[in-house]
Amino acid sequence: MTPFHNPSGEKKIIIDEKNSVSKIIITDDEAGNKNFSLSVDVKGDNAKVEVIGRMEAKNSDEKKWNISLILHGKNQTGILDLKGISNDNSSVEFDGGGIAKSSSEAGNIQVSEKIFLFSEKAKAKAIPVLRVETENISSASHSASISPFSKELFFFLESRGIPKEEGKILLKQGILEI
Repeated sequence: MTPFHNPSGEKKIIIDEKNSVSKIIITDDEAGNKNFSLSVDVKGDNAKVEVIGRMEAKNSDEKKWNISLILHGKNQTGILDLKGISNDNSSVEFDGGGIAKSSSEAGNIQVSEKIFLFSEKAKAKAIPVLRVETENISSASHSASISPFSKELFFFLESRGIPKEEGKILLKQGILEI
């Protein structure tokens, strides 16, 4: 497992080992504006790589992640799973890309981006990109969602005896759980 906690700047990871299973965990709950770029090149045949990212922005923070997961070999699996929370007047942006290069054979690639808005002023942008440069691919998918939490949801929680602030904490913990 490769962890990145409150990352910024640019990073590159190359996975050459055949039959490897790798998990890359990215978390950011620190205050402040951030830009983070990560490129993961999967070169080992039969390798499986999972990139899991969780981010929370508060106040007027602006946070942006640009993450690429690139398959180069045979029978590889790449999963990019990003979830974020935008509070107050903050902004969360995911630009996640899954790429199956022309050298990739029988690969599986999946890109998923979900951002939850906990304020009417919160902002979000999700850009899931899927690029398949080979005709020999087993599966490829991408998805994105940006969802505000409604007042009705908090009313429902309050009617069950859960105060609004406690309900927000519980929902955030569930979203950001890895």
